[in-house]
Amino acid sequence: MHIQTIQIKNFKAFQDVTINLNSDVNIFTGKNNSGKTTILEAVALWHECFNKLIDQYETTATNYVSFSEVNSVRIPNCEDIFYQQKKLNKIEIIVLLKREEISFNIGFEIASSGSIYVIRVLNSSSHDFEEFRDIFVHIPFPIGLYYASPVSIIRQQERFVTNPQILESIQIRESVSVIRNRLYSLYYNQQDLSLYQSFLTDLSYVLFDNREKINFYIESDIRQDTKVIINFTIHPRDTEKDLSLLGSGTLQVIEILLNLYSSEWLSAFDLILLDEPDSHIHYDIQKRLLSILTKFSQQRNQLLITTHNEALIRHSDLHHLFHLENTANHVYQSLNNTQIQNLDPRFKGIYPMATNPIISSLGNTNGLDFINAIEADRLVFVEGQDDARAIYLLLQKGPSPRNTKKYVFWVLNGISHVFKEILSYKTVFFAIKNNKTLWEKSVLIIDRDFLSDEHCQIIKEKMQEKLGLESYITEAYTLEATLLTDLNKLGRLLTKWVSNTYSQNIDQSNLINSLESSYQSILQNLQTNYLDNDKWIEEATYRYRTVRDDLNIIFPKSKIIPFNDIQLTVFYRDYLKKAINNQEFFKITRKLEVTKIINEVLQPYGITFDLEKDFINLLQMVDKSTWFDAWDFLLRL
Repeated sequence: MHIQTIQIKNFKAFQDVTINLNSDVNIFTGKNNSGKTTILEAVALWHECFNKLIDQYETTATNYVSFSEVNSVRIPNCEDIFYQQKKLNKIEIIVLLKREEISFNIGFEIASSGSIYVIRVLNSSSHDFEEFRDIFVHIPFPIGLYYASPVSIIRQQERFVTNPQILESIQIRESVSVIRNRLYSLYYNQQDLSLYQSFLTDLSYVLFDNREKINFYIESDIRQDTKVIINFTIHPRDTEKDLSLLGSGTLQVIEILLNLYSSEWLSAFDLILLDEPDSHIHYDIQKRLLSILTKFSQQRNQLLITTHNEALIRHSDLHHLFHLENTANHVYQSLNNTQIQNLDPRFKGIYPMATNPIISSLGNTNGLDFINAIEADRLVFVEGQDDARAIYLLLQKGPSPRNTKKYVFWVLNGISHVFKEILSYKTVFFAIKNNKTLWEKSVLIIDRDFLSDEHCQIIKEKMQEKLGLESYITEAYTLEATLLTDLNKLGRLLTKWVSNTYSQNIDQSNLINSLESSYQSILQNLQTNYLDNDKWIEEATYRYRTVRDDLNIIFPKSKIIPFNDIQLTVFYRDYLKKAINNQEFFKITRKLEVTKIINEVLQPYGITFDLEKDFINLLQMVDKSTWFDAWDFLLRL
C-alpha cells in the first residue's frame, strides 16, 4: 500500500497543492520557506485525523479537538494552521491510497470554532466500506507514521515509558526524547530476534562502511529500574560510554534507522517522514544512508524526505526528487531526465544533470558537472544529447531489479569525433581518480550507422583489448531504429503510447499487422534510395573510409577495416544487399524510414508521430513486456 496522491487545501503556506507521490522514496527540495516541511506536516495531520476518526469512519464522523491537542503540527496559535491565517478557509487534506489494483480516497475537512478544530470525514457516504475493511486489516493502527526531525543532542537521562508514550513522542516530532527506549525495545524484541542484529549491521555500514562496528550495552531493566541506561563502544578496546556522548551525526543516523526497524506496532504500511535527515551527517555517510533508505522503501515503507543538501540531491534518483516552487497553488510531479532543455545542436561535453538547475536555485554553485562525473558509477560516452536522454531513460526501465547506479553522459557530438578524439580522453581521464579512474568507469555507446556486423564486433574487441574501454554498438542503424527489431513489442508500445497520449483505444493486433506490412513496404524505398543510389553509396563509403583511417591511427597494427577505397565501395554495396535480402531492414533504416513506418500505421487514427519529439515520450511507456532484446546490452552497464 502507498499514498499515490495527496491534495492539500488552505493549510499553512498551501492554498491548493497536489502532489503525485512515488510509492517508495520522495525527496522534497526547494529554498527555505518553499513548503518542504509543510508537506510532511500535512501528511502527519492527515494521519492524526485518520487515527482520531477511524473508529467512526462508517458514519458521518466528526471530532472536536482543541488546537493545543493537535500533535502533528507545530502551531503557536489556533489560526496558524490555516492558509494566510484565515480561519474561514476550511482545510482539506485528501489522500488517494493504492494497494495493488484497489484505490481509495480518504479526505478530512478541518474548520475552526473558537480555539476548537472541527474535524470531519469528507464524502464518507460515497465510500465502499467493505472495500475499506479489506484494505485496513490492522485496525486500530492500519498505517504507521514515524516523524523524525534533526538531532543535535539527546537528554542526559531518560525514563522508561510505555509503547503508547513512545508512539506519541514519534508523532509529535520528539522521538529523540525516547531514543533509549526505542533501542531497548528493539534489543528485547521477541517477535523477531534477528531484527536487532540487522539494525546493527546497517548502522555499521552507514556510519563506517563496515570498517568498524558500534555496539550497545543495556545497563538497566524495565522491571526494576526507572531510567533507561544504554552505553556504547566502537573499538574493541573502548571503554563503555553513555549514549549521549555520541556525536550529533551518529545520533541522527541511529534515530533514522530506528524508524526503519521500528517494532512499536504492526501496520499495513509505514509512512516515514524525515525532516532534513542529512543536517548533521557527513557527505559519505549521506550516500550510504540513502542506499539503506531506498532498500527499505521497496518493502512496506513509503518515505517522504526534505532536504536542501546539494550532496544528497546529487546522489538521489531523479524520479525520487520533487522541487518546490514556493507557490500556494501547484501540482507537483517527480523529476525525470526529459526535463532538461535541449542544448545547442553542436553541444559537446558532459551532459548536464537535471539536478543542476535545482542545486543552482538553492544558492549553490552550478559548476557541478565534472564533480558529478567523478562521483558517478559510470561515465557513458555517446554521440549526441538525444542518445544521452534516451539511454538514461532506458537504464531506469530495464526488466532487472531497479537500477540505482549513477550515470553521467559525455556527448561527443557525432561519430566523426568518436575515433578521432578517444585517445585524448583516455590520457586525461586516466589521470583523474576517485576510487576508480574516470577511464575505468567509462563506457562507449555508439550507433551502428553504416558499419557492418563484422566491423562492429572487431571495433568493440579492439576498444576493450587495446584501450580498456568497454564499448557497445547498436544492433540497428540508430538507437531509434531498434524499435524495428521487434514489431510485436513496437505494436504493444505504440498502443500504450496512443492510449496515454491521446486517450484512444486501438486494436493492438491490427496495429502489429499494419507494422509488418509497412515494414515490408519500405523494401523498394531502401533499394532505390540506398542500394541503387550511387551518390548515397559514395557518401557512405567516404564516411566508412574516414572511420577506417581514424581507426588505423588508434590501432596502427590492427588493420580493422582491411580494404582500399575501391574494395570498400564494393564491400559496402554487398553489405546493403545482404541486409535487404535477409530483411534486416533495421540495419540500414535511418530516422526518416522509422518515422515513415510508424506514421503509416497511425494515420488511420489521425495521429502523427514526430520521432524527434515523441521518441522519448514513447520510451516512457516501456515496461518489462515492451523491453526490446536490442537494449539488453544496457543491463550490463
